[in-house]
Amino acid sequence: MIARGRLDIRFTELFKGVLYCIGGACGFKKEQPQFPEGQLPCLSVRTGLHLVLEALNLEPGDEILVADINIPDMFAIIAAYHLKVVPLTIDKNTLGISAGQIEATITPKTKLLLITHLFGAIMDTEALLNIAKLHNLIVIEDCAQAYDGIYKGNLKSDVVFFSFGLIKTNTALTGAILCIRNEQLFAAVKILNNRLPVQKGDRYFKKIINATLINMLTARWIFTIAYWLCKLFGKDFDTLITGFTRGFPGADVMKKIKYRPCDANLCMLQHKWSHFNQSHIHKRKILASQLLRDVNPQHIIGNANLRHTHWVIPILVANPSLLIDKLRDKGFDATSKASSLVKIGFTGLSPKTSNALTLQNLVYLPMDMKMNKKEVKQLNQLLLDNLLNDVGFSKSDQI
Repeated sequence: MIARGRLDIRFTELFKGVLYCIGGACGFKKEQPQFPEGQLPCLSVRTGLHLVLEALNLEPGDEILVADINIPDMFAIIAAYHLKVVPLTIDKNTLGISAGQIEATITPKTKLLLITHLFGAIMDTEALLNIAKLHNLIVIEDCAQAYDGIYKGNLKSDVVFFSFGLIKTNTALTGAILCIRNEQLFAAVKILNNRLPVQKGDRYFKKIINATLINMLTARWIFTIAYWLCKLFGKDFDTLITGFTRGFPGADVMKKIKYRPCDANLCMLQHKWSHFNQSHIHKRKILASQLLRDVNPQHIIGNANLRHTHWVIPILVANPSLLIDKLRDKGFDATSKASSLVKIGFTGLSPKTSNALTLQNLVYLPMDMKMNKKEVKQLNQLLLDNLLNDVGFSKSDQI
């Protein structure tokens, strides 16, 4: 069976991480990894949001405009500061937010705009930033899912988050880079970060072992055996996989994120930040275009986005479980649980009459870069055959 995806880290890099850990444990003196001016390494994007909100010292009840889809922890962190979330609808075709929404929702209590780029797509932010700056809003861009080695965020954004977590592009297994253009805010965030305790090196070593096991598990024959064993014993295969890949499992996220990366983690972050191979993104775009060839655009999330790097490939279907079963029976590990994203708020618009992105009918296609031409063609044909008469889409929607 072709796995839903592999970690973006080689065994040689994992071995390098082991050497970093051994060096740290043995007390070998090494110069601290250096990052460019205005860039701050921290434990995670969650940690970054906590540090920025702490530094801004907003009043309880102040409003933050946010994309209505994100991971639960980001909303929990905002709630921990007693701030009001004002959700903004994401368009399923562009994966962007309309400037009109922002203009309509700004009040005297609005202090911050949090832009979230989803699924590997980079939304057009220019109009959003113009409105935000007109109203003196602090702007944060969350590029956790959209790292491509080129995009550094809109130059008007005050803060840009890049994630190097376990399942992200160019992973360092954990860690994030905060790019902060406001010098005063950067200084305050850096002071707060330096006050955090350093996470123990053995935690990072365990992540290396976990990543090694995942890379082994996603080898085709091992992955296939694991899938059929779960099916034989009535176990949830998705639960098994997600158990390996959660960055901060369990409750009390605020307690878990208040650390600095250990030296080994910092060394790996510096290595991954400065040694990214652009050809990986190019190959991923080609694979996505081949898998989605001739598929009705109504099924393709982000079909109108011009800067889509396809970190994942979600498609919209009427019956996700049916399509997943059919693809898995043919050896392709599609899933509806490749992401921990949640949607908040309610626009009052029906998904059938609105372009609002929803999550309940998404299926994530496998993204194994090692698929050969025959396998890519087979998966593409399976999609065409199964989506042609997909109930829930009218004939007028079909090409």
